[in-house]
Amino acid sequence: MCPSIHSFIIEFQLSMMVPKYILYLISLLFCLANIHAFIPHPLLAYGALTSNSITHTEITQLGFIRSLGRFFYDMRMNSNNTNSSAIEEDDFLTNEHTIDDLYEFAYPEYNTLEIEYYSLPLKFILDTILTNNVLVDFHSNTKKLSAAHCDSEAFSNCSRRVIQLKQKIVNNTRTKYNDFTETRELLGQLIHTVQDFYSHSNWVEMGKTDINTLMGYNETIGTVAAPDQATCTSSGCKKIEKTCTVWQQITLNMCPLVYYDCQNNILPEINEQQILTSGYLLNQYYENNDILSKPTNVSKCSHGSVSDASSHLPAIGGINKDAESLIYSPHSNLHKNAVDLAIKATERVFNDLRQDIGDYNFDLLFAISPNGPQVQNETDSFSQGKRFRFFTPGLATSVEEDYRLLRQLKKSFRKAYKFTKSIFTGRYFRDKTTNQPTYDLSDQGVNVKDINNFRSAPYLIGKEEVRRKKRMINVLRSRRHL
Repeated sequence: MCPSIHSFIIEFQLSMMVPKYILYLISLLFCLANIHAFIPHPLLAYGALTSNSITHTEITQLGFIRSLGRFFYDMRMNSNNTNSSAIEEDDFLTNEHTIDDLYEFAYPEYNTLEIEYYSLPLKFILDTILTNNVLVDFHSNTKKLSAAHCDSEAFSNCSRRVIQLKQKIVNNTRTKYNDFTETRELLGQLIHTVQDFYSHSNWVEMGKTDINTLMGYNETIGTVAAPDQATCTSSGCKKIEKTCTVWQQITLNMCPLVYYDCQNNILPEINEQQILTSGYLLNQYYENNDILSKPTNVSKCSHGSVSDASSHLPAIGGINKDAESLIYSPHSNLHKNAVDLAIKATERVFNDLRQDIGDYNFDLLFAISPNGPQVQNETDSFSQGKRFRFFTPGLATSVEEDYRLLRQLKKSFRKAYKFTKSIFTGRYFRDKTTNQPTYDLSDQGVNVKDINNFRSAPYLIGKEEVRRKKRMINVLRSRRHL
């Protein structure tokens, strides 16, 4: 235990009558805060089975938090002398915030219950967007549509799809003031496609450290490999064959597991010449429903996954970065890099939408400042059992990044303090039982465990409690990819 807080632990235990194991946990949190800039929360871990993969829904929520933080800063803080005088700009922009944290800053007159009350409509709207993001992987109209996922080198189709969806969203927001349901659904679909570009293409492998600014603005987003141009090699992949666990056999319906570790399978000249490529699959299709399959006369890259049959065809393996698991992603070592860029690209979608439709319509679209009936309707629905599918109250990120060591250490201490406080107030355990996402799409007619849909892989990584844990994003925080 850290000597500097040993006396504090003893005094606190005597005064509060707190179990000793809880206090040792607190001491561990505080000690780690002085060693590492960001720490995982021990009570959120479920042991060695924990998955570190970050999903579309988490990426979307984090990108939105950044955009909402900027909106509140511009509209409620920077322009409000009374409020802004009590807020240090650097602290606000570089500290991590949940959505509730942002409402607390924007509306200092609200108490905790009022913050939860007035932010509920926005949270359910965001949950609708998250749900429709996920449905792109499962809906029959999009799960095999190459343009929806930037697969099979269909980059022009992919960017054109984003452009068209964006135009519909902007037009709907300007004209349909009373019902934004379709607009929010389209926004979730658009964001999914933008995010997939970074996971499915070789953008990260090309050494890019920032987003592709042409994606969704121009049909030509870079130099794309020619149809007869080889892009991958089988010699860059290592085949792995393992016996499966009972859980894997049940969820994947295959044993043994055969997959690939492919860290160097993209041809060097492709990346060196900044030529875009993405993985092919079997039986995908174009927008006109023509079949699009992996070529057999040239060594193209595969998408890759234990569930992807095309990964066994030359060039074997794959290049996707969907998960931090080789079982699903041959380039899993670059998963966090792809996540980082996908979050930045998602934030840009929200920021650009705000610019296109104006602050007033942006507020209406997300019910950031809800009216009484909106609040009452969502509150009544929540009290009657309505739950979030994918929205996670505990996710937090900063509006801007700050790499100064002292400020990082301060943030680590604040994070440890806030987490410890949540334990004693009971909020941590209450949130897990009432506000945590259900990951349930049954009312949408979707089976996330469909073994015939390789895109369901991120939802099959582990047992239910492990899937819940991984969505708490503590790995991203500890490794500072946000």
